[in-house]
Amino acid sequence: MSMRVTGGAAWLALIIAVAIPALEIVGIYQIAQKIGWGWTLLWLIAAIWAGVALIRAQHSDLPARLKQAMARGEAPFGEVWASGRRLLAGVLLILPGAGSDLLALLLLLWPTARAPAPMPPPGATRGESEVIEGEFRRED
Repeated sequence: MSMRVTGGAAWLALIIAVAIPALEIVGIYQIAQKIGWGWTLLWLIAAIWAGVALIRAQHSDLPARLKQAMARGEAPFGEVWASGRRLLAGVLLILPGAGSDLLALLLLLWPTARAPAPMPPPGATRGESEVIEGEFRRED
């Protein structure tokens, strides 16, 4: 089964694929006219560096955070969602332009809601071993 893109959708995709980079270039030019080319170049290099650092951190930290979430008894979906947002923000920071950097900033500032931890079974306390202290007496 093949999916065929209709003429209108293909033109819209082409317009978007050309318009967004063109708007980013115009935006960079306008910013450079206001603050100077040196500061603009410094901003673009810093954004690329931050994006690469963010992607590297997500690559190395995700497995450990997934294990920690599962050890706490939480579903790992929240960690995957947050990591995906930070990864996308890193990619957007690598792309030059104010629009992509603004979207990256919004993704990074998006609040993360933590799911409440499940209640421990009665008589057990969280973080301790499964040993229940008490006295034992055999009655025959």
